[in-house]
Parts: sequence; structure tokens; C-alpha cells
Amino acid sequence: MITGIFVALLILAGLAIGLRLYMGRAAEDRLRQSEDIALADFRGPLPQNGFLACPADYCPIASDMTSPALPLSIDRLGELWPRVVQDEPRLVTVAAEPERRRLVLIQHSAGFRFPDVITVEFVALGPEQASLAIYSRARYGKLDFGVNRRRVEGWFARLERLTANPLAR
Repeated sequence: MITGIFVALLILAGLAIGLRLYMGRAAEDRLRQSEDIALADFRGPLPQNGFLACPADYCPIASDMTSPALPLSIDRLGELWPRVVQDEPRLVTVAAEPERRRLVLIQHSAGFRFPDVITVEFVALGPEQASLAIYSRARYGKLDFGVNRRRVEGWFARLERLTANPLAR
């Protein structure tokens, strides 16, 4: 009986290590063609394993959250962005398109290194007002256990704290 349990534990440990190695490989840090989307042109429906935040009237489908209008220019928003994500672990920029004011990032989970794909678009709302459209979604599976929502809400909370500080502007 003990030998059977030991063998089962060894098999489970081997599977866990194999999954972590597989998800951590360089291929998981590359954008797939179907993941390269422009949020202003995005058509739904939204899957359960994602979270979409858009400024009012920016995305053609209903978003999960209306992105806040921030009291700063789009250029200043772009300058603040690195401070928003500077402490994010396991975050890789896979596409940076400054001319389109767009980034695509991949962030891996801590345990098994499951990749989430995050598209970020910087949106000018006026000369001194800007926002972000962010679509964060799991590459694998149907559920994300709220990870993508917490990520997006956390990034907006950091941005709002930074813009509330007059020295940050």
C-alpha cells in the first residue's frame, strides 16, 4: 500500500515538473497569430478566461470594466506605464508598437508557468486626458479564477495612485 502511494506521488511530481518545464519554455513567450488583436476592432464574445477593460465607446463589444479617464496626456501615460508594471514578476513584452501605442505582454503564473496574454492600448481621450484599453486572458483553459480581473484592476489602481500624485505627472 505504501509503495503504491509512493509511486503515485512520484508520478504526480514528475507530471508537475514536466508541466512547469513545458509552460516555461521560450515558445510560450511568443505571440500566436490568433492572439494578435486590435482592441478597437475586437469582436466577441469574450471567453470566461479573460477580462476586458476599455474606455467608453472605444471597444465595439461590451467590456467587463470601463477604463478610467486619467488627467494626463497620452504621452505622459506612456511614460508612467513602466512604473505600473515594474514590479510584476514573470512579465515579458512580446510586442511593442509605439506608433500604434500598443503593447502585448505575457505573464506566467508562479506555480506551473501558465501564460496569460495581455494586450494594452494607450487611448487619447483629449489633449490632457488619456486611458488604457486592456485585454488580459489565459492562453489555456476555460477558467482563470479571477486572475485577469485582479491584474487589470490592480494596474488601474496603480495608475490612479501615480496620477493622483502631482509630482508623478
